[in-house]
Amino acid sequence: MIHWTPEALGLVRAIAAAEPSPELTLIGPAPAAEVAAALAELPEGHVRKYWQGSASGGVEALARFFADTAGLPAADAIIVLPLRGHGETDAFSRLVCTAIQRACKGKPPHVVVAVEDPEATHEFEGLGVATIFYPGFLRAALLAHACVDLGAFRFMLALLGGRLRVETWPVPPELRARTFREACLDVEVDRRGRPVTLIGLFAPGEGGQESMLLSPPLARSLRDASALLVLTGEAE
Repeated sequence: MIHWTPEALGLVRAIAAAEPSPELTLIGPAPAAEVAAALAELPEGHVRKYWQGSASGGVEALARFFADTAGLPAADAIIVLPLRGHGETDAFSRLVCTAIQRACKGKPPHVVVAVEDPEATHEFEGLGVATIFYPGFLRAALLAHACVDLGAFRFMLALLGGRLRVETWPVPPELRARTFREACLDVEVDRRGRPVTLIGLFAPGEGGQESMLLSPPLARSLRDASALLVLTGEAE
């Protein structure tokens, strides 16, 4: 973990919670004596070594330090945290990633970088960075990149967790001459009386092939529908 400071102690604890024996190597700008008290709060064995190091000596010197002293080529993964208070934060991270690339002879392990400015992500292209994240990354990914709001994300988690499921139901004969809107109002509970939500249907598409339609127009007729897609409660 590079650019580590005692403020990121919680990150070490979180990694240790997911991996009982993380064997972390920490590299940061502060002298070892200044971080000793923070490291003493951690269980023995969570941190293998703390090294003081920075990019102030140039990329080549940093690459030699990463390879010969810190042993980064043998790491399973590398996390590059923002180095705040030293000029352009993302520029420092980019220099670090360049040094990692050279230290590992172009084949770095899994590298995760935290950037301050989302617009800077393209600047890490070609440096062997596997993942880039920034404050609010999850929300930005949902709202901007995936165009999914938080409610929809929770819905997807419920589906993945088995609390919700989607079933295919036959179209009731009495709904054949009606619309999807009318079906939404009519299909309210399952056979056990639990609330359900109609979310789509199956019907012939282009070329006569049956296709699944999610949230079709409310005025769409069910005359040619072969089945309904229904969101049900907890899986049995």
